[in-house]
Amino acid sequence: MIRDLAELQERIRLLNEEIAAQLGEQTNRSLFTLTIVTVLALPINIVAGLPGMNVGGIPLADSPYGFAVVAVIVVSFTVLAVWFAFRRRD
Repeated sequence: MIRDLAELQERIRLLNEEIAAQLGEQTNRSLFTLTIVTVLALPINIVAGLPGMNVGGIPLADSPYGFAVVAVIVVSFTVLAVWFAFRRRD
């Protein structure tokens, strides 16, 4: 009877470790998804904030195409981030 109880305790301990590992893996996946969404939303927020910036004295402020150049750079980085986020991992 004591031996059976010891084996049962060992099984319970292993099951607890397995459940903890699964919860940890699920948490890691959720945090990864949250990080990807945050990284992908950051350039969009930068583009949205560009029209409200005080641009006196910064590069491309006097150029008529300055805003377009900065917007293209930000969009390029966004596309690059999306590609890195969703590329197939081998």
